Amino acid sequence: MTERRLKDRMRQNRRKAKKRLRRKLIFAGLIAVFVLLIVLCVYLGLRSYVNRIPEDQILDNVFIGTVEVSGMSREEAKTAVESHYQEHLGYTAVLRVQDESAEATMEELGLKAVDLDGLVEEALDYGRSGSVWSRFKKIRGLKKEKAVIEENFSLNEETAKAVLNERVAPLAAGAQNAYIERSADGFQVVDEKEGYSIDIDASIANIETYINGKWDHDNFEVEMVLVKQEPEIRAADLESIEDELGTFSTNAGGGDRWQNLSTGASKLNGTILMPGESLSVYEKTAPYDEEHGYVAAGSYENGQVVDSYGGGICQVSTTLYNAVLNAELQVDKRYPHSMLVSYVKPSRDAAIAEGVLDFVFTNSYDTPIYIAGEIDDANELRFTIYGKDTRPEGRTVEYISETLETEEYGIVYKEDPEADLGSMKYEGSPHTGVKAQLWKVVYQDGVEESREVINHSTYAKSDQVIKVGTASDDPAKTKLVQDAIATQDQAKINAAISQAQSL
Repeated sequence: MTERRLKDRMRQNRRKAKKRLRRKLIFAGLIAVFVLLIVLCVYLGLRSYVNRIPEDQILDNVFIGTVEVSGMSREEAKTAVESHYQEHLGYTAVLRVQDESAEATMEELGLKAVDLDGLVEEALDYGRSGSVWSRFKKIRGLKKEKAVIEENFSLNEETAKAVLNERVAPLAAGAQNAYIERSADGFQVVDEKEGYSIDIDASIANIETYINGKWDHDNFEVEMVLVKQEPEIRAADLESIEDELGTFSTNAGGGDRWQNLSTGASKLNGTILMPGESLSVYEKTAPYDEEHGYVAAGSYENGQVVDSYGGGICQVSTTLYNAVLNAELQVDKRYPHSMLVSYVKPSRDAAIAEGVLDFVFTNSYDTPIYIAGEIDDANELRFTIYGKDTRPEGRTVEYISETLETEEYGIVYKEDPEADLGSMKYEGSPHTGVKAQLWKVVYQDGVEESREVINHSTYAKSDQVIKVGTASDDPAKTKLVQDAIATQDQAKINAAISQAQSL
């Protein structure tokens, strides 16, 4: 075969190959167009299927928690869920603490659903986002299995804490400090006990975990979280209490005031202070009302003696103050009375007034102290402080009250327009005014070692008030006595009364 014929054949073969390729491409294109048409038809069908339900209507078989919201609008679904939430408020939670328990409704615990609007929006959005195929898959899946938008509940922290503190916390057997029982034979130390307290925050979290996990939307029971509690005072800490550090007594008298002295002493009796620990007499003995054992009795108010609940509590603090001085403890706060008191010398008193005056002291020893308070068989209000006496042997202290200034009380005449002309009524509690200071004198084996002033006190005078009656049918007589009262001169007042009565 010549070279020319060979080339012609090769050209023919190439033309035939091109024709075959064109036919294949055309066929492949036709197939692609057909497939595309099928895909388009399927897509349009799926799109029509997934969009057949209005956008503001929740798909069938969709639940928010246990509430079916199928076919509901946004407002309808929210109303249904809110109604369902209200039903939950009546369920009861049994709050268990070991073998004890307390109950509270979910409303009392402050149950609230978290983001109701968000849950409704999530239900509306189910099967409406993502690709058409993923939406179709979700919607078709609803025919076999419901879709559940999980609820999320929480508790109002403040409300729940209040309920748990009131009802649950007391159920825990807390730790008990070692304490001392005193008898005629001496001291007996009673051992401490370990215990538990309620972890309020962890317990609230425990309830929330339960209602967002295991809760079957009915009454339920849940364990509270306990924390081991160690006693603050152990028997070994009290073994050193064996010495009398200081004591002092005042006469308890009688009447209603005696009751208040007894009540106040009983609240302080048995107190143990660890090293560095402070005691507020007001906080320990208040509130001063009938419910807490106090009665109305005489006390100072605005320079006068009036009856008030707890009258006499200042004698309790004063007696303890002097025992504290003798024990040489650290005095942090001490205030004198407004006027002199009769049961101790000036500068040896310690006044108490709610929200204003307090007596506070600190155990400045390296070992615990024990405070004993009582009204003894001799009707003496007595406080004795016990501990480990580390002061040098032969050391004694003395406290000397020194009066620096005095101001005698006067007599003040006041008109009483309701009383008969010339009558006189004595009122008030006259007291001399005094400025004083208290010396602490330290002796070693009977020899004075040091002397220092430890407090200054000022006591106001309180005048004798005499109310003079001026009631009369004759204005001239009334005016005569009123003018005499204005002079504050006893002789002129007496003369005016005599003159008026003789007219």
